[in-house]
Amino acid sequence: MVVTQFQQIGYKAEATELTAEALVAAQFATSWADGKIVPEDGYNARRPRRATFAPLQGVGGTAIGKFTGQFEPRPSGTDGTAPDWYALLAAAGASVTTDVATFGAESVSSNVLGTSVTIKHRDGAYERTMAGTRIYKMTFSAEKGGTWKCDIEGTGRYTQAAQSAFVAAAHPSAGLGHPFLGMTCSIGSYTGSVNSATISIENTVTPTPDATHASGFGRNVITAQSLKFMASVLEDGSFDWRGAFRNDATGDRLAITLQMSAGAAGNVLTWTGTIHLIEQPTTEDVDGIGYVSISGEFDTSSASAALTLTQS
Repeated sequence: MVVTQFQQIGYKAEATELTAEALVAAQFATSWADGKIVPEDGYNARRPRRATFAPLQGVGGTAIGKFTGQFEPRPSGTDGTAPDWYALLAAAGASVTTDVATFGAESVSSNVLGTSVTIKHRDGAYERTMAGTRIYKMTFSAEKGGTWKCDIEGTGRYTQAAQSAFVAAAHPSAGLGHPFLGMTCSIGSYTGSVNSATISIENTVTPTPDATHASGFGRNVITAQSLKFMASVLEDGSFDWRGAFRNDATGDRLAITLQMSAGAAGNVLTWTGTIHLIEQPTTEDVDGIGYVSISGEFDTSSASAALTLTQS
């Protein structure tokens, strides 16, 4: 019998792309609120013209796996040691060095973004595996008083196998989530309270054909990327948001610093980058208080990164 609360989700960066990694208990330490792997199979119907409405036996087509889930992006707690979920950042196209992940830096040596991961899901009856997984959507978000969460969607080569037991001692690591209470946030010359914030990495992931594999698909390749920022900030007249929209004098580019967590060394996660506003800022009412809703896209005018996440 399968009980939906009893699930294990684990992942690991692949040493060889498309070769599924064996996972141990430590690779199941991320705290997931939800997560599942679902196969998407192609099918070729066969309905020739004949003296019956019954079809002939169909033929299976290409097959690929899709993963969706939501996890809690907590710091590792050890300075110089990246959280395990940085492997998912790399699968979304990040370049990871120790505990720093960067997106959007110019590269003249390779057009391959990031590295692939193996993702496994166990429910007590089956183990579902996706090898060569790339993340095509990764959204970090928080609202005042709540904890940060990250929703992801990815695709990879799918296989399914029967299992007899869960992985022993595979459980989320100790520690509490960090509530978002308006931690340090600066946008341009504005520094103040934030009601909500969202950073999203959106990729176009294209599976390449592989006639030698039963699925019909080979490696997954990131062919386009967009890095977006949205926030609801307290409106207090200290900054002219509308004046920053399509302002040719300043290029409407605003430097962003946004913390996801705070504390001692190894517990501070901070996003940095520069955005240009892509929509006219609007005022919204939140429980009787005026906030400005802003939306922008991270960019870079040099070879440096457009968006960086640092643990310190």
